[in-house]
Amino acid sequence: MMVVAGALITGCAGGPSRQTTADLTRAQSLVSEAQASGAQQYAAADLQAARDKVQQADRLADHNSGTADELANEAAADAQLASARAQNAKAQQSLSDMNHTLQSLREESERNANGATGAPAEPAPTPPNPQD
Repeated sequence: MMVVAGALITGCAGGPSRQTTADLTRAQSLVSEAQASGAQQYAAADLQAARDKVQQADRLADHNSGTADELANEAAADAQLASARAQNAKAQQSLSDMNHTLQSLREESERNANGATGAPAEPAPTPPNPQD
């Protein structure tokens, strides 16, 4: 009985649980991925929330693994949200750029269809000279 109790105490005093460590590692990885995806520019608040929760989870990991796990999972979700918002913003920008390009092509096509084929225009007739 004493050996089991000693093993439990040693296991608790040895640092964060494997689950907490795994959750923290995953959250930190997702925060890094979000940052690399441009979340700082497009979803700064979500990225900062994820960073803050990772730091809180890290501080609590040795003392309160349950709360640390919850915070790490929330941080992972916040980081994924930041990444998704960054990707969405980039996609919206690409869509806007494509629409602008298409509009330019339509305008050019209309000009060409209306006779501006690029052939040199004939010179306008010169009025008769009154001295002739």
